[in-house]
Amino acid sequence: MLRSYDVDVLRSGMKIGRDVLDMDGKVVLKKNTVLNADSIASLIGHNVFSVYIDEVEEEEESTEVTGQEHLLDQNYLEYYQKTYEKVDAVFYKFAHHNELDEESLNSIVDAENIKKLCEGSTAVTQIHNMTRKGDYTIHHAANVGILAGVFAKWVGYNKDMEKDIIIAGVLSEIGKVKVPREILNKKGKLEPEEFAEIKRHVDYGYDMLKHSELKNKTDILSGILHHHERCDGSGYPNRLKGEQISDFGKIIAILDIYDAMAANRSYAKRNSPFDIFKVLYDDVLKGKLDTRFGILFMRNLRRSLNGNWVGLNDGQRAKIVYIDEARVISQPVVQTVKNEFIDLNKKPDLKVEALLTAQEV
Repeated sequence: MLRSYDVDVLRSGMKIGRDVLDMDGKVVLKKNTVLNADSIASLIGHNVFSVYIDEVEEEEESTEVTGQEHLLDQNYLEYYQKTYEKVDAVFYKFAHHNELDEESLNSIVDAENIKKLCEGSTAVTQIHNMTRKGDYTIHHAANVGILAGVFAKWVGYNKDMEKDIIIAGVLSEIGKVKVPREILNKKGKLEPEEFAEIKRHVDYGYDMLKHSELKNKTDILSGILHHHERCDGSGYPNRLKGEQISDFGKIIAILDIYDAMAANRSYAKRNSPFDIFKVLYDDVLKGKLDTRFGILFMRNLRRSLNGNWVGLNDGQRAKIVYIDEARVISQPVVQTVKNEFIDLNKKPDLKVEALLTAQEV
């Protein structure tokens, strides 16, 4: 059985199942070639992005069923699950004892944990594809914290600032522990008074944390208080404008929107990153989101998507090979598993529908 593999995950001993051609149609490796370090390097040198591997023997022994699990990085998920549990512990202790669980909070921003969870392309892929079993608010808090760690590297924050913005991202929703669960989990349209109560989570969180061990952490507290403010004054709770809003608040506002749109929920289908970019860019143009941070986030996140596998809306699987960084809402150029190059900007009927990993191709 032939199976397409991303060149980045090839290993010595694999056997080529189909002649590998370069961009000019010349044979780089012949069918039945057994890969070694040199031959894998030659593929990379010829700008070959995927090859077919003969997996007949492996397939006969395999009992795995193709499914959603092949979209995910198991090691990443294990780290994420531990982080989810720590975030849950922080929220639980605050809800039931009005205390901040410093041990769990510090372990979330542990250097090793940050390194494992906040690598750009991996983090984005997992956020889009993982099944969010459990409390949506906890998942959202964890993901905003992870995206904050990713963004901290892009903006050039030092280690202390990196930890602070991750904490601000994780705790941005903690005030929701004071919102009645029947309102928070309501599936239908919220009544005006119910929506007003949910909006109070910003004040609830800030008021709780300003009496905690974080009381002197101005950046963290302002990030939590300001993350629903908008630069044009249309946000809440205080309708602040422009420079009245803290940098942390402006950044977390962007990350909050991104993760909310990336989530796959019962009442809202997840969006591809390229769909979300259009929404974010529109809010930047309207003056709602900070221009500097908004463009920086979109450009760097787009760069991190280069080389990622995606599913197209016609069922094809493809790899992103080029993204025009000068235009933050342009579509990528992709290479399909049939080695066809498609500029999605010239194919209005085609679009990226989901992020995948090479194992599913």
